[in-house]
Amino acid sequence: MILKTSFKYLFILLAGMALVLNSCKEDCPSCQDPTNPDCDNYDPCWNKQPVTADFEISQQPVTFYPDYIGDWHPDLKFYRSLIGFRPVNFIEGDTSVKYTWLLGSEVVHDYYLERDFSDTEQSGENNIRITLIVEKEPDLDCFPLDDGKDTITKYIQLVENACEFLTFGDFKVLFEGDRDSTVVSVRNWRYDNNGTFLDSCGGGYAQLINFDNLKSEIDTIRDQDAAGSFYSKRWFYESKGGEGRFGNLMNGKFAINPDTWECEAEYQVNYRPLGPVQRFKGRKIR
Repeated sequence: MILKTSFKYLFILLAGMALVLNSCKEDCPSCQDPTNPDCDNYDPCWNKQPVTADFEISQQPVTFYPDYIGDWHPDLKFYRSLIGFRPVNFIEGDTSVKYTWLLGSEVVHDYYLERDFSDTEQSGENNIRITLIVEKEPDLDCFPLDDGKDTITKYIQLVENACEFLTFGDFKVLFEGDRDSTVVSVRNWRYDNNGTFLDSCGGGYAQLINFDNLKSEIDTIRDQDAAGSFYSKRWFYESKGGEGRFGNLMNGKFAINPDTWECEAEYQVNYRPLGPVQRFKGRKIR
């Protein structure tokens, strides 16, 4: 009788456990992680891709950029000087990958390519064709049709002077903490000793208007040099104890999205001592 009762209770217990498990199977969330082999949706090919060629182009320093800026800034247009090219999604030193660069009559098999285009100034040559071919053993388990080879061609767009950079022009922006937008401007004017502004696109200086957010429509600073100047971004000198010309912008950068023309900036105005951090976001209007 005792044994019969024990079986009865055991049956009830097992039935209850089955109900709980079945309920959890229907109601409890299952493991959903494509990178986890224990999960229902595990995908061994997650985040993998077939052999794909792509590369970035960056203006390179003829002398040097400060360490806090660095030497690599992928962009769309460049001065006719030293320019670098490097593959995307591949690591330098990986001997399993073969690179072939085609630039004019040149054929180069290095990971990284760097060339000076100063000799194109006389001819005015532009939109220069450059091709990268990448070859690597394919992952046939994930990509059975991949032949392990891919090619991409881009065109190097060169500018004649700084006035063609996106960082010059007028920008409608909203400073952090403000409720109303305003316009800031960057001009490549040259300021002569007689107090006159002259149109000049050849110099490396810029006239920054209203970057101090005083809405005075006069220059925040004249002849502001840049620690690094590129087609879509401009870095301001890093301050060391407030050194530098009065009114200069320091400790920051001004950047524009080449596709949307949206812009943002962060910097300090050198009032000696440095002023508060200024930040704004906006869009280039012309």
